[in-house]
Amino acid sequence: MDTLASQIEGGAQTARVASPEESLLADAVRTAAAEGRVLHIVGGGSKAGLGGVPRGSPLSTSALSGIVDYDPAELVVTVRAGTPLAVLQGELARHGQMLPFEPPDWPGATVGGVIASGISGPRRPFAGSVRDALLGVRLLDG
Repeated sequence: MDTLASQIEGGAQTARVASPEESLLADAVRTAAAEGRVLHIVGGGSKAGLGGVPRGSPLSTSALSGIVDYDPAELVVTVRAGTPLAVLQGELARHGQMLPFEPPDWPGATVGGVIASGISGPRRPFAGSVRDALLGVRLLDG
């Protein structure tokens, strides 16, 4: 099986994480850093039209998806970066809960993208921002 790093070519191809293993993503980032290549991290691509033109090889976190742990009584949920926002919101709604902030309902939006962009929506003045709702986050910086 090829490593994820070997699947990234130029800027024309989006590398999909073939497995939900975080180690594959970490390997790809380390390899790109060692080779001096720029990566453009992509979740669902829902904010592609915002900001500057992305550069570098696209690297998708879409396979790093899923709710890892959820304790409705404690109001605590652990999710992976590529988890679609709609999946998280659906699970919270099943328990009569919701996110305190109100991220835009863009098709394909992921939890990682919401955190990375910091777009909190119209409830921000009353409920706080995305970062105010985080108890912790694990990041990979190469």
